[in-house]
Amino acid sequence: MSATERHRDFFHGMYTWLSGLCDAENHGTLDDIHRFWADDARIVTGGQVRAAGIEELRKHFGIYPEQYAEVEIREPYYTYLESGDDVVIEYDILIRGRDQEGAADGRQEFRVMAVFSLADGRISHMRQVAGVRAGDA
Repeated sequence: MSATERHRDFFHGMYTWLSGLCDAENHGTLDDIHRFWADDARIVTGGQVRAAGIEELRKHFGIYPEQYAEVEIREPYYTYLESGDDVVIEYDILIRGRDQEGAADGRQEFRVMAVFSLADGRISHMRQVAGVRAGDA
């Protein structure tokens, strides 16, 4: 592994964990969240804070089994860049909603670019800087 890809296995593990959250039996325990996310971690999408802190992250990830039948982050990534503890990843994500009222509808694919900052081996900040529905790019 090169020095410029020291976090790649971490992100593979995090995205594998995230995909597994759609299993109704797997709600993402606090231990799981702590494994990947810092106590004060933030997720920002389109300039809006989606979750700040472990409790909000737990709620954010807790909707996965309710809303989604499938979430898949496709590998290999289109772009993977590291500079110290900052990582930029461009990837495709497939989301298939559950067939129930209030759940996300149908099957959707997006191309996403996200910038991550890590502290002490965990994500302290995720900023999704672009997200385009497949076919719109």
